[in-house]
Amino acid sequence: MPTALDVVDGEVRELIRRRGLDPFTDPGPVRLLVRDVVADYSERSLTSALPPIVDPESVVRDVLDRVAGFGPLQRYLDDPEIEEIWVNELTPLNLQISASIVFLGPH
Repeated sequence: MPTALDVVDGEVRELIRRRGLDPFTDPGPVRLLVRDVVADYSERSLTSALPPIVDPESVVRDVLDRVAGFGPLQRYLDDPEIEEIWVNELTPLNLQISASIVFLGPH
């Protein structure tokens, strides 16, 4: 069964296509669209078998990272503490934070 994040992501992508939005040139409308889809999904999940959304803001951020950013890397790109990101293969991810190297496991 898909997660709430996966369902919302799919709905957002479909609406972006239908409306002809570009997440990179139309970030404001895309952000509003994501918030609306999350709110609509949350309401539908109250009366259906859909998995609930525990943290709506987290889902909004994750969907925006997926459709208008670099997916799971986006949070590190946005973090001013991150000095460097090394991607040698799919996993693990290595980060340099304030002169320290941090090795992250699989995502």
